[in-house]
Amino acid sequence: MASPELSKSLFEQISQIPTVDAHEHLHAEEMRVARKVDIFLLFHQYLFTQLIAAGMDPKKADALGIQCAVDPKSAGPQDANALSLDEKWEAVAPYLDFVRTCSCARPPFEALKHFFGESDLTARNYASVSARMQEHNRPGLFDRCLRQACNIVLVLNQNRTMWHNDLFKPILPEDFFIGVRDRAFVESMSQEVGQSVPSDLPQYVELMEELLTRRAREGMIGVKGMCYPYEPGDAQAGASAYPRILAGGDGKDRIAVANYLRDRLYEMCGRLQIVVVKHSGVWAGGWSDQTTIRPTNLIPVAMKFRNTRFDLFHAGTPWPADAGLMARALPNIWLNLCWSHLISPALSEQALEIWLDMVPTNRVMAFGGDYWWAVENVYGALMQTREIVAAVLARRVGNGSITESQAMTIARRWFHDNPREAYRV
Repeated sequence: MASPELSKSLFEQISQIPTVDAHEHLHAEEMRVARKVDIFLLFHQYLFTQLIAAGMDPKKADALGIQCAVDPKSAGPQDANALSLDEKWEAVAPYLDFVRTCSCARPPFEALKHFFGESDLTARNYASVSARMQEHNRPGLFDRCLRQACNIVLVLNQNRTMWHNDLFKPILPEDFFIGVRDRAFVESMSQEVGQSVPSDLPQYVELMEELLTRRAREGMIGVKGMCYPYEPGDAQAGASAYPRILAGGDGKDRIAVANYLRDRLYEMCGRLQIVVVKHSGVWAGGWSDQTTIRPTNLIPVAMKFRNTRFDLFHAGTPWPADAGLMARALPNIWLNLCWSHLISPALSEQALEIWLDMVPTNRVMAFGGDYWWAVENVYGALMQTREIVAAVLARRVGNGSITESQAMTIARRWFHDNPREAYRV
């Protein structure tokens, strides 16, 4: 049994560890500071799913993340679903108490306290806090939110672009390479590489490798896909489907080509030391079926491409035991706790307890906030994760299985060393 004092001490020590944020979707800072923002932006991503479940109108829940509507007489084009600041409050207020205990509600409330000095969002303060947030939304925002507030030294980022700097390293969707949907897609790739349009699939594979190699030289460190059931590529089926796609094609042709190219892509990633990321366990939105992306779907892929490193996202939630057994047996799989703390801290603690029992401590990454626009929320998400790790390690120290010094060695690996080693950055 861990004492509260020990958990607090470990939390404070963990907070001093330079942290690698092993998963975000953050847009470039210049895009964020160019937006007109309000406090409801922080209560949109992820929480909107629970707000809808609580009864909020889905369009109004989604509008929390849209720039506010303005006077149409003086405004240019704006989103048809946009709400004014007052309308946003009126829409969310009846449901806020229903969701404030949800794990993904804590980061926006922590951001309220840390960045804007407010303990709650109320009818009296939403307008003034929004004004302070707009003032806060200026160049240097990412340094203030990430480096200064969080002690984050590196972000592994997936915003569907190659935007990067000394803090951010890019990861691109695998569909950017294998999603051959029509001739225009192939022409665009060919133009970028400076080649003619491949007339057959083997030529396209050469084009894909050239672009993948170029992206790696430019700083790309990984490609990301979904942990769907594995369908091995069929070279003959893909070769037959490719010219049909150039001529029009259909969904079956695109699937046949993508399945073949995915195999080639993962083999190339092994040779080029590019990590393959797999989103597993849970979807972010509603009306979704998490059983379609179970972590165990990665097993035949990891076994086939043994020289390729795989980063299994979201702890495989709600199947952390499956994820642990995979990393125990398959040395090319790393386990990433990113976003799982926003789903359930209890499940995240369970995952770490299971993994400490069966997975080497150099195969786990502790943190990723998983945000697109709400960079302020990373602070609360990281605080949540540090508390989870401190509680788990304190129990191990309390039962005598490890020392406090050993606990801090594990914490440093999880928050800093392991993502750097896995991605070679």
